Amino acid sequence: MAANWRRCQKCRKVLPVEEFDGDSEICRTDTAKAATAAAAPARSTVTTAKVAPSRPRVPATAVRDIRGHGDPEVRARRARTRALERLSELHADEFADLLKAERLAEGL
Repeated sequence: MAANWRRCQKCRKVLPVEEFDGDSEICRTDTAKAATAAAAPARSTVTTAKVAPSRPRVPATAVRDIRGHGDPEVRARRARTRALERLSELHADEFADLLKAERLAEGL
């Protein structure tokens, strides 16, 4: 007595013998799927490579240039530092003389 049912080795379903081509271990549905997949164009492979970041991770501006951050005392010190920097640029000769005198007073 011959068995009327067989298990497909691809999808693992138990199917009637009519669903198979001769002694094939794979059902017709899975054979058709395999043929369709083989006929489809091959997809390009994607490689993952380390890419340099487009912009640096460090902030472009110094922390002291960020206005409105920090407690009022820190912000006041930042404002004073920026004002002194601008004053030293505007009056470079006078600033150099004052700095020299203060360094001498400090023993530097």
